Amino acid sequence: MLQFHYMAPWVPGFTHAVEAELIASENKPPFTPFQLATIDSKTGFPKNRTLVYRGFLFDDKSNSTLTFTTDKRMDKYDELLHNDRFEAVFYFGRTKKQFRFSGRARIIDDAHRPSIDLASIQPSTLIENNHKKSLKRAKEYDNSDSEYLDLLSPSLLSQFNNDSTSDLAYSTLNELSHLSYIPPTDQEWSDEIERQWNGLSKGLKKSFRKPSPLTPLTDEHVKLMDSINRGVDGKKDDHGKKNFAVVAMFIDRVDLVELDKDRRYIYVKDPHQLWSEEEVCP
Repeated sequence: MLQFHYMAPWVPGFTHAVEAELIASENKPPFTPFQLATIDSKTGFPKNRTLVYRGFLFDDKSNSTLTFTTDKRMDKYDELLHNDRFEAVFYFGRTKKQFRFSGRARIIDDAHRPSIDLASIQPSTLIENNHKKSLKRAKEYDNSDSEYLDLLSPSLLSQFNNDSTSDLAYSTLNELSHLSYIPPTDQEWSDEIERQWNGLSKGLKKSFRKPSPLTPLTDEHVKLMDSINRGVDGKKDDHGKKNFAVVAMFIDRVDLVELDKDRRYIYVKDPHQLWSEEEVCP
């Protein structure tokens, strides 16, 4: 029996760690911070900062893609446009777990959409090649510099998750021949931007109307920030949306350390979205 699962094996443990840490901290703070490192294209040096985790892309754990949001005027926006490689670290101090993620981070806004290519995982491709050849091709193929990523349309994933055949279980690959994987539509990307924007607090939305970060603090800027903070700048909440962007972290490697158990695991994704898991010395 062949079953297709799209959720990475590290996702349940990560989700539980996020929830357990919030419970242990009594929701103080009521969000999950993490560290993100990018590469400064001007200096070549890494740059690190603390961000807030915004959940899974399309609010769907099965795509195994984490998100955060940013102001387009921030350095990390341009840094990721020039070099999308990242490393992110989530450390849960109360529950003694650390997740280190690496992969590609892609900007999602009015001008940018992740480039998606599903050719290598289409059912027709899997049917055309036998299992042995597919494994050999996966080992030889290096997608570390590929512009394209694998991501199914959320509406298609929802259809799969609600399928009455119990998690899309098939006896043979030939039974998949009627399926055709499709990437997210432009409307689905736009809906995701809107969902993420609507999830921000009123106070945070104000920050997108403030002067550009790192610009000199002039008297004019001080007056503008004061008027924004008091809500008398004459602008509505959505005025700052033009500076807003979502960033999707497409993960291909995870380093999990369970400090409480003195255990460590490495998860790696191959070009066909198949994950391997290996326990290593901590």
